[in-house]
Amino acid sequence: MASAISFLEPTLEKQLKGHRNSITAAFYNPNEQQLATSSLDNCVLLWDLRGSMRSYKFQGHNEAVIDVSFSPSGKYMASASRDKTVRLWVPSIIGSTGVFKAHSQTVRSVQFSPDGTKIITASDDKIVKLWSSHKHKFIASFVGHTNWVRCARISNDGSIIASCSDDKTTKLWNLENGECIHTFKNQKGYGLNIAWHPSGCYIAIGTSEGNIKLFDTRTYNLVQYYKVHDDAVTKIAFHPSGSYILTASKDGKMKILDLLEGHQVFTLCGHNGAVNAVNFSPSGDTFASAGDDKLVCVWKTHFTEMSYDTKENMQLNQMTVPKSTSQTTKIRSQIKGKHQVVK
Repeated sequence: MASAISFLEPTLEKQLKGHRNSITAAFYNPNEQQLATSSLDNCVLLWDLRGSMRSYKFQGHNEAVIDVSFSPSGKYMASASRDKTVRLWVPSIIGSTGVFKAHSQTVRSVQFSPDGTKIITASDDKIVKLWSSHKHKFIASFVGHTNWVRCARISNDGSIIASCSDDKTTKLWNLENGECIHTFKNQKGYGLNIAWHPSGCYIAIGTSEGNIKLFDTRTYNLVQYYKVHDDAVTKIAFHPSGSYILTASKDGKMKILDLLEGHQVFTLCGHNGAVNAVNFSPSGDTFASAGDDKLVCVWKTHFTEMSYDTKENMQLNQMTVPKSTSQTTKIRSQIKGKHQVVK
C-alpha cells in the first residue's frame, strides 16, 4: 500500500466572529460556498465563504442550539436545540421553513439521510428517532439506550444508524426494522461523537476519556485506538479521502491522525478554551473549527493525498496503531485481520 510522501501543515486562513456564546457545531454546505454554525446563544449563523465572509443570523430556537446540518442537496439546514425542537431553514434570507417538537428533552444531534428524505435525531430522553424531512412526520424510534444519547449518524448507504450514549455504549441499528444490530461497550468513559468512514465499513467514536476508537462495522472488531487528548473528544471528522481523522477536544487542541500510517501527524492550537466543532469541507481542501472562544476558524488543509486502486480505499484492520504517542509503548501484533492489542 502506498504511503504519503510528505505532509504540509494546515494553515489558518480566516477567523470569523459573530456568535455571542460557545459554538457547538459546524457544517459545510455541499456546494462549499456556505458554512453553518450553531451556538449556545440560541442562534444559527450562516457564513458566506465566497469572499465577503458576511453572515446571516437564524433565530427561532428558545434555548441553546446543539447541532446543525445541511441536507445533501444543500437546499435546507436542520438545527437541534435544548428547547426539544428541530427547526428547518432555507440557507438564504428566506430563513425558517418549519419546526417540530422532536423529543421530550434536549435534542443533541440532527442529520439528514443520504437521499435527503429523512432526518435522524438523538436526545437526552435516551431515544433516537427517524422523521420524514418533507412534512416532518414521525417514522420510527430506536429504543435501547439507558442514558442520554449524545450523537446519532447514518451510514453513507442509508442502511445503518450508529448512536453513542452516556450509558457507555455505542449501538448499531437497522434503519428498516429498528432492531439493534450490535452494541459496543466502553469500559471507561462514554462516546460524545460518531463519524462514519467514507467506505461505510468503519465508525469512529470520540470518548469522554480523550480516546478515539475505530470499529469495523462488519466484524465489530476494534481496529484502531488512539489516546491523544488530555480531555474529552468533542467532535471527530473523516477527511473525504478516508485517510485522516480530525479531532476536537475540551483540552483546547485539535489533532490530525494519519489512519494509514497509524499515528498522529499534527496538533493544532487555534482556539482559547475547548474546541467543540470540527468539520471538513466536502472536497477536503479546507476545514472549520469552533469552540468556547466564540470564534470560527477556517483552515487550509494542505494534506498530501494518496491514490488507491480499490473502492474500499483502506484496510484499517491490517494496521498497527499505538495506544499513545509514547515511544515506550509496546505493540504486540495479533493474528492478521484482527485489531492490534496494546500491552
